[in-house]
Amino acid sequence: MINILINSEHAGRMSEVVRLVTDCGNCTTTRMLGAPSTLLERGDSLDAFDVLIIDASSPERAELDSVNVLVHRYPRLTCLLLLPQTSPDTLIAAMRAGIRDVLNWPLDARALGDAVQRAMAPHAGDARHETHMVSFISCKGGAGTSLIAANVGHAIATLHNKRVLLVDLNQMFADAAFLVSDQEPPSTLPQMCAQIERIDAAFLEASLTHVTPGFHVLAGAGDPLKALEIHEEQLEWILGVAAPRYDVVLFDLGQSINALSIVALDRSAEIHMVLQASMPYVRAARRLQEMLVALAYSPERLRLLLNRHRRHDERAASALEQVLGKRPSHVIADDPQAASEAVNLGEPLLKVARNSALARGVQALAQSIVNQSTGVVPQKKRDEPLLSRLFGRSATQRQSTAS
Repeated sequence: MINILINSEHAGRMSEVVRLVTDCGNCTTTRMLGAPSTLLERGDSLDAFDVLIIDASSPERAELDSVNVLVHRYPRLTCLLLLPQTSPDTLIAAMRAGIRDVLNWPLDARALGDAVQRAMAPHAGDARHETHMVSFISCKGGAGTSLIAANVGHAIATLHNKRVLLVDLNQMFADAAFLVSDQEPPSTLPQMCAQIERIDAAFLEASLTHVTPGFHVLAGAGDPLKALEIHEEQLEWILGVAAPRYDVVLFDLGQSINALSIVALDRSAEIHMVLQASMPYVRAARRLQEMLVALAYSPERLRLLLNRHRRHDERAASALEQVLGKRPSHVIADDPQAASEAVNLGEPLLKVARNSALARGVQALAQSIVNQSTGVVPQKKRDEPLLSRLFGRSATQRQSTAS
């Protein structure tokens, strides 16, 4: 997976670049709003990126002197420049600054695609570390999503010796860190976003809750009003810096499908819809599945995770396949005693109830995710990028543009 950083001072043009670049293939995009010179203040965080696309309104706003410093500071970073118009002098100055390609607005999809492919070519043979990303989303309140996500993360790190990051995007409660630790989080997602220009490897490390040496939690807002202060490009930047440092990244999305959760869903190879075996949950799961399919997430990425299952729930469980067209990929038994003990102590299940039915179900799910992450291959992308969906462009239109 190639990591592409897109920098612009114009949000609308940056969104258009993201839309076109998403069609270019096996890549992840991160947006950064601001002047190119601000990238010099981002410490070692640019080590995570392979390609930098700079959109500027003029050669002066491209700040080629700063770009030249970036190119020499990060030799593996391939740079592209987008300008409204160019002159021979501008092209010469850009090449001297280390720019690989210069393109003009309005962008031609084919020309941009070719330029991105050329920029990606030097990295095609790299033994690049791949991070497996997984989202957990509740079909309905009270499904137990946070408890499952937090303990699966701990199990993957503890039993499989993986580095795991749990990102808490639950806007209402955001208590995932407290389910596996009694530590007060050193920072929360809104607090990190307020200091986004400071985020590098050291700042990131100091901002996370360290449950174990291999399992860290990025605490969520815990307040819907604070959550509104988080912008998608800020979350993208944090993930761009953090993800390459971990083997597995898990997202606890709560019940929300919004701009932030879509950033996580777009990056996830697996999307686990958590529900219980009751008809209200089944109906809610159907609505959620319809929404995800409408957003063009492929059905093979969607998983049904049946939590708190009891013997007398068989009727509702059997209705799942009839209503949703698929069987649960995992079933986790109802074990209120083990869950209550772990939650009240703020300790992982593997510590307080290792042999419980709940812990065994969590371990099985952790094993499945590790199996999926072994030799991670690019997942089939959504049929249409988010911005295309927001602007109402059809898949047919997108294909004709790409061709």
